[in-house]
Amino acid sequence: MSNAELFRHEDEYSDLLSSAAVEHLRAALRFQTVSFVDTSRTDWKAFDAFHDFLKSAYPHIMAYGTWEDIGQSILITLPGTGDTLLPALFMAHQDVVPIQPGTEQNWKHAPFSGDLADGYIWGRGSMDIKEMLIGHMEAMELLLSKGKKPKRTVYLAFGEDEETCSRGVTATVKLLRERGVRLEYVLDESSGDVLDAGDYGAPGTLLCTIGVYEKGYADLHLTARARGGHSSNPFRGTSLGALSQALSTMLSNPLPPVLSDSMRHTLRLLAPKITEEPMRTYVADMDRYEKEILAWCLKHESLYHQVQTTMAPTMVSPGAPAANVLPGDMWAVVNMRLIPRDTPDYVMAHFRPLISQDIELSFDQSIAASRPSSPESYGYRQLKGVLEHYFDRLLFIPVQNRGATDCRHYEEICGCCLRFGPFLEEEDVSREGIHGTNERISVRAYLQGIRVLCRLMEETCFS
Repeated sequence: MSNAELFRHEDEYSDLLSSAAVEHLRAALRFQTVSFVDTSRTDWKAFDAFHDFLKSAYPHIMAYGTWEDIGQSILITLPGTGDTLLPALFMAHQDVVPIQPGTEQNWKHAPFSGDLADGYIWGRGSMDIKEMLIGHMEAMELLLSKGKKPKRTVYLAFGEDEETCSRGVTATVKLLRERGVRLEYVLDESSGDVLDAGDYGAPGTLLCTIGVYEKGYADLHLTARARGGHSSNPFRGTSLGALSQALSTMLSNPLPPVLSDSMRHTLRLLAPKITEEPMRTYVADMDRYEKEILAWCLKHESLYHQVQTTMAPTMVSPGAPAANVLPGDMWAVVNMRLIPRDTPDYVMAHFRPLISQDIELSFDQSIAASRPSSPESYGYRQLKGVLEHYFDRLLFIPVQNRGATDCRHYEEICGCCLRFGPFLEEEDVSREGIHGTNERISVRAYLQGIRVLCRLMEETCFS
């Protein structure tokens, strides 16, 4: 089934200037706001030009709001008329990833052309994530153009380096924190996957995911020390053997799974639609069958990562230079994506007693999972209600986010940080285009996403 078949109420916000919205996104895609970890390679003049474009394209926002430059990040404050409501913040990022050298000729339309063809808007950033940045601006501009003023203060925050080092969002959050700002909810990119619920035991039910937290990240470094020597005398074993045994021990003793609150919430929503056993019996009494549910999840590729920290050995040092030589020091790296319970300290406490003390363990880098936002929070419930209005036959569920976003940085000033880009594009288009070749978004999905943002802003910030 095409995602477009799920669209509803496409006649709403008829005063939305669709052609102008399309042209604004096309124009935005022509600015080559590519970010690099080495900032000396970044063309900051492209960002300056993009800022000038935004200021000219959205006169009502510029007249009512206050624009602040935080480095190359943008913070627009639209003051609310009430003084008791916490602000809402709508975010996206200006930067895009580079075009992979040698692939330019594989694009059907030039990567920074902003071409409109075959029902799509083409160009780097059309799905990651300038369509959301422009969508926020289009929605707010439309509401303000009607003479309305928000009751709740609204922030529009657009970082310049989400794809690299996130210095922009760090500075923005610091500024808001110093001003004593607390937020009701934040909406950022990501999630929005449409899935069949067959793995839950409810085939035919369509799910759509709302990200409520991000997994942590850790690179666990294992080192085995050895002096080497001749392979005819492996009396004390080899560093390669010791390292292999340590990796085998880790993979044979994974961190225990956890049935998270978001998974429990999802199963409660799905319970009336689950027709297949044994899940139908399990979800009827989750406390009793918690172990069985976890075992079920671990057997399914679409579910296991929702309940468990994943481990993937990804790097290993070269061994000996010849088959008859004992290797010297060797190392390996296991990449881990951490569920909220599994802090880096917890991970180390789990594996250290299981692995020989001769193996050195350390983290090359590590960051704990973000704090889960509650599906019962105001922001989540309002977003879910708006999405149910515009998309038919979808059951919206809270999940971990698949990738990292700038949203997690706002958790220190906001209890409800949501990751959902309301531009439901076809899976094959998303898979091909995001960070890849021929990135594009259909005009229909783009405009429907703007309607979602209009209604969400109107219901939560203006009403």
